Amino acid sequence: MELKTRNFGTIHVDEDAIYKFPEGLYGFEDCKEFAIFQHDYDDELSLLYMQHTKDLFPCFLVFEPWDMYEGYDPHMEPADLRACGVESEDDLIFLSISTLPSSLDMLSLNLKSPVVLNPKTKEARQVILTNPEYEVRYYPFQASGRKEGK
Repeated sequence: MELKTRNFGTIHVDEDAIYKFPEGLYGFEDCKEFAIFQHDYDDELSLLYMQHTKDLFPCFLVFEPWDMYEGYDPHMEPADLRACGVESEDDLIFLSISTLPSSLDMLSLNLKSPVVLNPKTKEARQVILTNPEYEVRYYPFQASGRKEGK
């Protein structure tokens, strides 16, 4: 599939990279389909993006939470598991949406409300985890994980 992006021009993504979001995302409820793709900046840096398939915006920088938060152990409500068509979190792929700050130390991840992908059904949704320790704004490049001064 050819996909037009704001930052990378027109790119090709496999059909397997397309996920349906029946409920959209928080704040983007009308956005029902996204492509997940990797963009290589050079031999050492590659980042993952989630691009709306119908428009140039929104496009999110996303991370697998385990890459930025050691020991990430998401717990979902049973109703959310059923809505995802699975019995366990182990059957899903989790992605944390990040901010795009002007400096790396201000990059934050949403660990509390990850995007969960069901690779078998190609459906996805954003869920709120029951884990009380996860925050909407986790700063992986700051020692405390919180914005400095807070």
